[in-house]
Amino acid sequence: MSLISKNEQRKKISVVIPTLNEALNIREVFSDIPAFVDEVVVVDGNSTDGTREEILKLRNDAKIIVERPSGKGTAIKTGFEHATGDLIVMMDADGSHDPREIPSLLEPVLDGYDVAKGSRLLPGGGSEDLTPFRRFGNSIFVAMVNNMYGTDYTDLCYGYRAFKREALKKICCSSSGFEIETEQSILMKKAGLRVKEVPSFEARRKNGNSNLNSFRDGWKILGIIVKEYFKKFDRR
Repeated sequence: MSLISKNEQRKKISVVIPTLNEALNIREVFSDIPAFVDEVVVVDGNSTDGTREEILKLRNDAKIIVERPSGKGTAIKTGFEHATGDLIVMMDADGSHDPREIPSLLEPVLDGYDVAKGSRLLPGGGSEDLTPFRRFGNSIFVAMVNNMYGTDYTDLCYGYRAFKREALKKICCSSSGFEIETEQSILMKKAGLRVKEVPSFEARRKNGNSNLNSFRDGWKILGIIVKEYFKKFDRR
């Protein structure tokens, strides 16, 4: 793929990855990050299993920020603050997001879109990790957001995304947990950003246990949907 848009210089690419005790997954994830990625920003929740050391074995130029573990949303926001790329990709460290899909995420933002968001539910996408309960919850939340905000998303609670730097400045999220993905999706619409969904395949976590709690985080997602609905849409 070309990282040069028409009449523009080469774009700098950053990838932001939150980590918390993911040492057993690091090799598989970091080994497949494309060579054209200029910067890897890791926000680590003070892992105790050697996660940071494993990262540096594979990417000794990684920018690692260590902070108190306070949720995925907080880590993502910290990562965005430290990323210096023109285009910024957010992805997980558990092996569920395939780094080899980064080119397909970047293609729309190189072609004029502000954001590209992965979708497990588009043709060509899929998931090994969506339980029937999570799939049902995701479908309810997608329907709510589409009806309440006038979007046409197929997937909502999935955090494999690419942004133009300018787009991130327009969506200042407050979420600290997994609900940040839903908040981003709503604020993208409010800000009038051009968003393109692309097929993505979610693998099952390779090793370890997820910090996601379907009931607890589901309530937080519902809270974000309702809270943002009662705010005025940004003036364009």
